[in-house]
Parts: sequence; C-alpha cells; structure tokens
Amino acid sequence: MDYQDYLRYRSDILDWISLRLKNSRYTHTLGVEQTAVTLARKFGQDPNLASLAALLHDNAKNLDLDEQFAICKKAYPKKFSLTMDYASILHAFAGAEEARKRYPDLPLDVFEAIRYHTTGRPGMSDLEKIIYCADFIEPNREPFEGLDEARKQVFSNLDDGLCYILRHTTAYINGKGKKLYPLTAKAMKYYKIVEESTNTKKK
Repeated sequence: MDYQDYLRYRSDILDWISLRLKNSRYTHTLGVEQTAVTLARKFGQDPNLASLAALLHDNAKNLDLDEQFAICKKAYPKKFSLTMDYASILHAFAGAEEARKRYPDLPLDVFEAIRYHTTGRPGMSDLEKIIYCADFIEPNREPFEGLDEARKQVFSNLDDGLCYILRHTTAYINGKGKKLYPLTAKAMKYYKIVEESTNTKKK
C-alpha cells in the first residue's frame, strides 16, 4: 500500500467511524491509533497498517448488542462459540466482519488484529499484538492499577507487555466472577510457555 492509498483509506475510515461511534469511543480510538503507530515504528512493523487497524478496531462497539450478535452468528455460525455470555467481546468479532465487508482489499492481518483485540489468541502476529496492547495502554485510558506497568512492559518488549496484559485481564475477569473466553485462556497458556522458554534461554 502506497502512502496515497493509505491516506484515502484513513480519510474514509475516519468519516465512517465518526458516524458509528460515541464521542468518547472515537477519542479512545484516536488514542489507540497514536499508540499503535508508535509501537509499529518501534518494533519494525508497518505504521500505516497499524493506523488503519487501530482506527477500525472498535467500529462495532456502539452497535446494539443484538446487532453485534446477529453479525457474529451470521459470519461465524459455529467457529468461535460466541454467545451473550461473552457480550463484551462480540464487538471485536463483529467489527472484523464489518471492516472486511467495507474494506475487502485490506490485508487479512488487519481484520485479524480487529477480531482478536479483546481476546488475544495463540500465535498472534506482531500487528495483532500491537493493536491488543495499544487498546489497553492508550493515553486516554482512565488510570487503573497496573496501567503504568503495562505501558512500561509494552514499550520495553512487545511480548513481555502482551503477557503482562493477558495476566492482568485474566485476573480481572476471574476477580469479577465472569467467564473467561476460551480463546483468552488458550492465549494465556500459550504465551506463558513462550515467556518461560524465553526466560530460560536468557539464563
């Protein structure tokens, strides 16, 4: 994708999401874009794709839950076992499908980054990791315990930051007595093994 194509995509996406998102969600989205571009440059990834994936990541967030679920049910009838038990993650899966329909020529990695930005998954691409982490640490987030440490970890080492956020998210969901989405549990197990292997090699 050349720079002019990127600018055309970005302009159209901004117009589209400005009509779909509440003001607070739009502000969050711009914060995620800013963070994702910075991380992409730091870790040798395409900042233009990071920008577009970040702008699109929450495009379905403010749709009614019933509409999110209907999109998911049609796009992924059995693949992800999505139910209203996991209402908070439906927007990611619905958003990936909505983005794919509107911008079919974007690379698959962009849609995957949107789809897994709330759950994570085993074997994430660097772009997926960037959007997942940027969503958590973007500068407009209200302060909460662990946020500063997450930012420190992510900007020091993308994989370490990803592991930290997965642990934090898992602890938060378990602490609320909610059901942990199976893909997040698998990601947690996968990256725990990766982290332990990396630490062993460092010794």
